[in-house]
Amino acid sequence: MEKSKKVLIVGAGIAGLTAALELGRRGVSSLVIEKEGSIGGHAGTYACKAVDGRCQKCGACLIRDAIRDIKETPEIGISLETSLAALHREEKGIVARLKKGEKETPARFSALVLCHGFQPFDPAKKSNFRYGEIPNLITGVELEQMMKEKGNVFRPSDGKPVKDMAFVQCVGSRNPALGRPYCSQVCCGYALRMARQIKTGNPSTSITFFYMDVQTFGRDFDRMLWEFRDAFYWIREIPGDFFNTTGDRVGVVVEDEGEIEEMTFDLMTLSVGMGPSSDQPVFEEWLDLSLGPEGFLVSPNQHGVFVAGSATGPMSIPDTVANARATVAHVMDYLEETS
Repeated sequence: MEKSKKVLIVGAGIAGLTAALELGRRGVSSLVIEKEGSIGGHAGTYACKAVDGRCQKCGACLIRDAIRDIKETPEIGISLETSLAALHREEKGIVARLKKGEKETPARFSALVLCHGFQPFDPAKKSNFRYGEIPNLITGVELEQMMKEKGNVFRPSDGKPVKDMAFVQCVGSRNPALGRPYCSQVCCGYALRMARQIKTGNPSTSITFFYMDVQTFGRDFDRMLWEFRDAFYWIREIPGDFFNTTGDRVGVVVEDEGEIEEMTFDLMTLSVGMGPSSDQPVFEEWLDLSLGPEGFLVSPNQHGVFVAGSATGPMSIPDTVANARATVAHVMDYLEETS
């Protein structure tokens, strides 16, 4: 293979960094561009959910390891606060116009790997949640960030510790009316892991789950679920109405075992699902890419264009790493064919 071959990777989340590392280990140079000012993507904001020193297989540590290894891999270049102004395929390769600040620079690459990730569902799109109006109603993404930064969970309204809280599952997933009939695969896992960590650190905290059913994905999930299932309250219904009550407690009305009941909590977390990235439409247009049944990109794995990680559909961090590594195998085959 020609030493001059270079791959453009769009997105410096766990998929993009994994793809760059795999290429680097095979002696192939890459440039990773990231529109934000730091690398890591969504996974870089997630908290480690180890309990009593035991790993819960959440995958948060994988992004830390990737960032460390990137710094030791000379074949990888990183360009932050960089986006694409234009992109098109040629017979042998990709022509891109890279934009950083006001400056645009043309560049040619032997192949392209799109790793632009996903967009968490915005619960403000469903008015009944009253997200943004109820101070102690937050998303799973916000709870992750709180636990990473503060090491515990507090009420946003007054900073006080939480005595009772609830998770509402399938927010922005399994909802045909929203155009999201699919399961996001990760929500049950991240909610249960956070609940387990909170309960272990604060055993007196009461935790309730509102759910449709529990999807078991990933290693050890079944064992973890049954080990901690009795520590939480489980109500098989998704509340329809949310409201603020005295003391900034979050209120809902639900039917529990045939009885209509009003319940209130110090904190409520909406377990938001995964949707296509807001960057996706421009790649569809520029590269004439197809969409899968869930609305994410289908990786053509041909003509020098590849798609990896959650840009192809909902998946966990460990699954994203595996997917990115598999994608690089296809990239290498293409580079060998075009040498």
